[in-house]
Amino acid sequence: MSFLIMVLTLGIMVIVHEFGHFIVAKIFKIGVLTFSVGLGKKLFGFKKNETDYVFSVLPFGGYVRLKGMEDFESKDRDDDDFMKKSPVKRILVIFSGPFFNFIFAFIIIFITISFYGVTNIENAPLYDISGPYKEYFQKDDLITEVNGNKVKSFNDIFLNIVPDRENIFKVLRGKEEVEVKFKIDKPDSLFITPKVPSVVGIVNKNSAAEKYGIFKGDRIVMIDTFNIVAWQDISEVMKNYFKEEMDFKVVRGNDTLLIKVKPEIVKDSLDGEFKEYGFLGIGFSYESKKVDLLKSLKLSYERVKFISISILKFLQQMFTGRMALKNLGGPLSIYTMTDQTLKIGFETFLSFLAFFSINLFIFNLIPFPPLDGSYILIYLFELVTKVKANKKFMQIYQYVGIFVLFTLIIIVTFNDILRIFKG
Repeated sequence: MSFLIMVLTLGIMVIVHEFGHFIVAKIFKIGVLTFSVGLGKKLFGFKKNETDYVFSVLPFGGYVRLKGMEDFESKDRDDDDFMKKSPVKRILVIFSGPFFNFIFAFIIIFITISFYGVTNIENAPLYDISGPYKEYFQKDDLITEVNGNKVKSFNDIFLNIVPDRENIFKVLRGKEEVEVKFKIDKPDSLFITPKVPSVVGIVNKNSAAEKYGIFKGDRIVMIDTFNIVAWQDISEVMKNYFKEEMDFKVVRGNDTLLIKVKPEIVKDSLDGEFKEYGFLGIGFSYESKKVDLLKSLKLSYERVKFISISILKFLQQMFTGRMALKNLGGPLSIYTMTDQTLKIGFETFLSFLAFFSINLFIFNLIPFPPLDGSYILIYLFELVTKVKANKKFMQIYQYVGIFVLFTLIIIVTFNDILRIFKG
């Protein structure tokens, strides 16, 4: 089932991407010869007006073939030829594909926030403090007020921060109330998390937790020899100290129980590196808070920005050698993420869908043929210098780019195969 959903997901992404090229080409009256979902041999399709609408055998891609796009040197062109149009129009046609993936991600996130609301975590003492402002807070600080506004839920801390000015925090530190003042550039640069109680609020169907008898409402107090005082402790143990069978001590009502659990062993990119960890299929208790339209738009923008910056930082680390190529994943990794997010819930799957769509947006702008970024670079060069690329240059450029791209495909495929053999 997860495989079919993955194929459907990829198909939707491709359709969105290619529709971006298609619709802007139509706006500029450029002939569209083929609209293909998938690559390789044609499975089925139909023709309407001048366009062949095709579904091909490989779902991992697609393309729109525009009239005259590959003919760089012809001087006798029809008005609806792609190369007859100005460099600006050509750039807009090419950019519109990735941009539609970006817009699609924003829409998904906006719908998710509007429908599910935002996680409303009860205000609690600080547990994890990191980042550029960690010197101002201590573990177990309770932030009670931000800029004169009472903090009722943990989200209120971030909602009441004013960027690029001094913010005033009232903090309960032990039995003493202290005032903390510092200038903060933006709310999402304050890296603090609350001490989340280790009470199980969600048990996923068919998960290890359900199989071995962990129930909603159970408070986990010990895993093997590790004392558990907060939800973050559970995550830490399952990430770094999991094993085939583990002893869970839980409090259920007035009873303390010892439950043996065999966690599911899964692989994911944790701390920038693919590694195994124990997966229980549980979540902590929280409430979802509905927000108005303007707040939904603002939060959607912030989330899209955060995802985009995270992906760009990842690429920067890859290109500068600070992160190994073994962290790249291909279709198997996409399948694994699809399967895992579906197990957690549909809201999590939608978030993954948005993340994947932004990935496509950024990846397609890399200037390696046959990616969209390569054509944008060529047409930008033409726009600035008034010199069109000739056929010979384009052939060399495409050969080099395709070599790099196929090398990347071989690497991610090898990584996927390696993960299979490692279990």
